[in-house]
Amino acid sequence: MHRWLIIATVGLLVAAAPAAGQDGSVYLELMGAPTPDEIPTDGSSWHELWPEFCAVRIQQSYMDNGDGVVSPCDFIECDRISFHIEWVGPTYYIEADCSGEAGWLEPTEPQTGGDPTCEIWHWIYPEFGRESHIDAWVDDGDGILGLGDSVEIDGIWWRIEEIGLNITGTPMSPTEDTTWGKIKSFFKDVF
Repeated sequence: MHRWLIIATVGLLVAAAPAAGQDGSVYLELMGAPTPDEIPTDGSSWHELWPEFCAVRIQQSYMDNGDGVVSPCDFIECDRISFHIEWVGPTYYIEADCSGEAGWLEPTEPQTGGDPTCEIWHWIYPEFGRESHIDAWVDDGDGILGLGDSVEIDGIWWRIEEIGLNITGTPMSPTEDTTWGKIKSFFKDVF
């Protein structure tokens, strides 16, 4: 009887834990008209880029770290799961000029908004985690990396079709530290 109680308790705790990537991170992109200068309102939709590509998560709450913008060290709750925001930046949806292939990438370091040549970006989709060197950039004439610009990666020219606000978040534990103490105490008393 006690063995089944232990198995059932552990099973419930595992089931309550959110799905996440290998390192525990979840990559979310704000749907709609993203702007890093505003905190998204509750009810906003977030498109999951990784690990469950295209899942839509709904924001229930947002706790700002005091700077008034979406930034690291903020907390967001989506679908009743709290995430600590580790990284905020742009996500670029690009299409290959020659083949029509498409993907989502993001820079690995903060950007200046100018020439991205020699930056390292990593793929979110379709090959999560693969890093690519930006070999060249063709600007649309405004001097800012943006829609309509093209970047060369591994000899292929890609056109920037969309730019989104992306966050990387680490799911918070579904239980408090004190809960573990209570569980241990319960089993200690049972045995």
